[in-house]
Amino acid sequence: MRPTKEDRSHIATALTLAAMSLGYGVVQLDVTIVNTALNAIGTSLGGGVSELQWVVSAYTIAFAALILTAGALGDRLGAKRIFIAGFAIFTAASLACALAPNAAILITARAIQGAGAAILVPNSLALLNHAYPNEKDRGRAVGIWAAGASLALTAGPLAGGAVIAAVGWRSIFLVNLPIGLAGLSLTWRFAQETPGSSTRELDLVGQAAAIATLGSLAGALIEGGRLGGQTRSCLAASVPRRSRPRCSSYRSDASSNRCCRCGSSRTGCLR
Repeated sequence: MRPTKEDRSHIATALTLAAMSLGYGVVQLDVTIVNTALNAIGTSLGGGVSELQWVVSAYTIAFAALILTAGALGDRLGAKRIFIAGFAIFTAASLACALAPNAAILITARAIQGAGAAILVPNSLALLNHAYPNEKDRGRAVGIWAAGASLALTAGPLAGGAVIAAVGWRSIFLVNLPIGLAGLSLTWRFAQETPGSSTRELDLVGQAAAIATLGSLAGALIEGGRLGGQTRSCLAASVPRRSRPRCSSYRSDASSNRCCRCGSSRTGCLR
């Protein structure tokens, strides 16, 4: 007996849910699985603590900075095509991470991977909303989508440790390749495109500001441990003068007009 049109529709909807769950799951998996490999990465590629921090943070910074714009882009051009592009970027970046010959290339590939992750999450949810017009069915589907991602997040350290012990740290990125190919195939064949809206605007100025702000703050925190007081001085110099607290025991050295206690100028005294 051949399946009816309604049966085929149910199968396509279920496989769409599977593809979206793969997309969100692999994003969450890479949040935690990399943490188990940091020691092995440091031994293999060299670099200090700050480089290893960038391996983790480059992914999360790109993800956090780009997720809103990625969602708006899906609303404007169609969530399916943007989701497929995001999955392709994420998968290719995972391969680049696995083949990285040094820490700089690994960090760059992780940032690109984070950009792909930022595209996957909002557009997977948009495609789910489109695939399940019934509110009750949609709620169940979103619950499965979120539960799968939570499972991947918690399984990351355990799976990462086992894979690294058996094969090596590069394998934690190669795991993403079959997941990515499966997700791309299912999305291409079964997901239905969402209608685009040309009126949906992109805030490119705000996006650039978000990237610059998050990148600068993360850079100050990560590099501060290596640069020490030099970084704190740069941060203090960026504070507007009127907002700086005056040294409670300010006493000027007449010859240099500097505080006798902390050595700073009158306008820059922070003690």
